[in-house]
Amino acid sequence: MARCTGVLLLAVACTAMHAPGSRQLLSATRRNEENLLATKKPLDKPPRLLQPLFGAVGLATGAAWTTVVLTTIRSNQPLGAMMPSSTHGVFARTSVLSALPLIASCYSTLATASADSWERLGSPTCRRINLALVAAGLGSLLWVGFAPLITQIPGSSPLVSHQSYSGLQRAALMGAYGSTAALSAAVWARSLPEEARRKPLSWPGRVADGVAQSLVSLGPARADDPVIVKYSLLSVSFLAFTATALGTFPLAVVPSWTKRRCSRAFAAWTLLAAASSFNLKEAAESGKLRADEACRTISKGLKGLGAVYLAAKVGAVGFDPSFPAHYGIVKQVPAAQLAAALLFGLTLRPDE
Repeated sequence: MARCTGVLLLAVACTAMHAPGSRQLLSATRRNEENLLATKKPLDKPPRLLQPLFGAVGLATGAAWTTVVLTTIRSNQPLGAMMPSSTHGVFARTSVLSALPLIASCYSTLATASADSWERLGSPTCRRINLALVAAGLGSLLWVGFAPLITQIPGSSPLVSHQSYSGLQRAALMGAYGSTAALSAAVWARSLPEEARRKPLSWPGRVADGVAQSLVSLGPARADDPVIVKYSLLSVSFLAFTATALGTFPLAVVPSWTKRRCSRAFAAWTLLAAASSFNLKEAAESGKLRADEACRTISKGLKGLGAVYLAAKVGAVGFDPSFPAHYGIVKQVPAAQLAAALLFGLTLRPDE
């Protein structure tokens, strides 16, 4: 018994002798971890002004588009061109104002990211939205500037157009759309990796590479996932709508139904819808669709686009007494318009 007791006391003594060394090792480890955390470069945060700036430019963009729609789709535009019924203009305007929920969701996503870090603004999702807004802003600015030519009524001589802006209104609209493009271009450039920021001549190549990679990735990675297939179809469809709107009539009337008044201008927002749909397709393929706040916001914007658009079409068909007699150009492409309505309806499918 005495021998066992001695062995036990010896073990306790040895433990006591080594315990301070263990505590010193633990302390040293903790100090090293603290030093690593202290030397880790903090995330580079954007200026505080950027978040409200995104909000202000988003409001200006939405207001500019609303102004274009309300001043172009109306009676006496040009003088003597009357709407065939009191509801005809209402449903036509509502159809293209469906872009407003999408515009709001994209700017909300960028504003939220700008309150976090440049790293988040440099994510593929934000970069695509910014580039799409640059294209939409520049395209809309050109539409305002060349509206007399773009909305010219065929066969009119002298020139008669549905729209021709001048003076302060023209300057305000072009300024709003210019700010859309300028802000997104500046943020896109600043969010690039530091090495790429130092080589501005390489930026066009980066954009071209990104667009090319997106185009070859439009197809779904997994055809057995209905959500991925949904956003893949929407990406392709909105790109097709953008292309047809910039083409020749009568196909250019799809999907807006606004003839030469706003069909071409609406292409700016179908392009933004294409970029948004592609973002959601990529998120679904990576498993981040339901967890990512930005994706949920963009998804709500697309649903808003689809809901307002379809409501306008139901109203035109069911409640406009001038339908179908005064929808001559739409009646020339019934299959394409039916396909457009079905594809817009796909935006309302739940992400489950």
